[in-house]
Amino acid sequence: MAYKLLEGIRILDLTLVYAGPMGTRLLADMGAEIIKIEAPQRPDMFTRMMSYPENNPTQEKVWDQGGYFHILNAGKKGVSLDLANEKGREIFKKLVAVSDAVMENFSPRVMEGWGLGYEELKKIKPDIIMVSMSGLGHYGPMRDTIMYMTGMENMSGLTYITGLPERPPLFSNYAYGDWMLGATGAFALLLALYNKKKTGKGQYIDVAGREAISCHIGEVIMDYTLNGRVKERNGNKDASMAPHGCYKCKGVDEWVNIAIQNEDEWNRFCEIMGNPSWTKKFSTVEERLKNQDELDRLIDEWTSQYDHHEVMERLQKASIPAGSVLSLKEVYLNPQFIARGIFEMIDHGENIGKRPVIKQMPARFSGMKSFTPKRAPRFAEDNEHVFCSLLGMSKEEVKTLEEQKVLGRTPKFPPGRPLRKDLIESQAGKGAGYFDPDYLAELRKVFGEDVGK
Repeated sequence: MAYKLLEGIRILDLTLVYAGPMGTRLLADMGAEIIKIEAPQRPDMFTRMMSYPENNPTQEKVWDQGGYFHILNAGKKGVSLDLANEKGREIFKKLVAVSDAVMENFSPRVMEGWGLGYEELKKIKPDIIMVSMSGLGHYGPMRDTIMYMTGMENMSGLTYITGLPERPPLFSNYAYGDWMLGATGAFALLLALYNKKKTGKGQYIDVAGREAISCHIGEVIMDYTLNGRVKERNGNKDASMAPHGCYKCKGVDEWVNIAIQNEDEWNRFCEIMGNPSWTKKFSTVEERLKNQDELDRLIDEWTSQYDHHEVMERLQKASIPAGSVLSLKEVYLNPQFIARGIFEMIDHGENIGKRPVIKQMPARFSGMKSFTPKRAPRFAEDNEHVFCSLLGMSKEEVKTLEEQKVLGRTPKFPPGRPLRKDLIESQAGKGAGYFDPDYLAELRKVFGEDVGK
């Protein structure tokens, strides 16, 4: 469910890939009007060409089939406009004049190079809000450093503390840095809108992904500033709790996490296991912390007799913190998630059909009527609505601009991103994850028989 908390707010979305589109999708979930702008020569192709339905893209308009694009851009309008073209920039300025905010995640030099920096936009609309999201920020000696998700995580301190002792550091491997950057950018815009309501003034906001990540490992940074301790990689172990980790269960690649924080919980845990004789060796937290590897091995022997849900239920009944480690399939089919409406059933139309899509604003607001976001836009789908209805251009003008390639109906494939069915087939069962042949049937049991139709 989404809520129209930001109804009446119009945001020009120049963002690409994960971080920026995730932030603007979050704002779309709160009812803002998001106009996603893509250049015909440089569309948001990375997400438009990832994760096709049933791993089987069609040749016709393949750029409208990518699953990542549909998740990150649901609820938005979509137009094509080349800002590298002078006429395109003039049209963009007209859009700025009737909008509340601009959000972008280009490298720091791009908007200024086009003559579309904040100082210029402010001349068009004095109360405009502009949010720039980049890896290391638009100010400082490293502002022009080329930076993606992995670089932001590495330079934030997160990668250094992630992994096993005496093993190399690990990436999050799921674009954690991008999600943090996008969410921080959206939150910053909300604060600017609130300030604008009080003062009538807009402002420029510079958000660095590296800083957004570092703020979320604040206790590690404070431990150094207060105590001089540098946290090292320690797997799932905790400095004060033992047992603390993920333990093998009966099923194939099934795990449960257990965290024991005091003696009462430890004693209840021992009772559930039947008070085996080895537990006497670990009667104090000091003994458990000192011998964690042996303790974890013995607990593994017990948990491996049961499936991960059974272990969780038995421990939860005794008020012991424990949770099943869920695969992505189990997440989608989880009764608690379903009951709370975390997934929206959105009809994406041709070649995709209806699919459950996870919302980006996972909150429920009392007294507010919810709505289901519209599907992500087809490429340039809203050109006429935005340029004709909003800016007052004629259809003939739009057609002329398309002929001049200022606008466009068909995106140009950038080098290195062709349709690769051979790559899709080679990834099956490898790092991209296994393919569940029954997944549509499983989804239909929960979300209805029209999933994928």
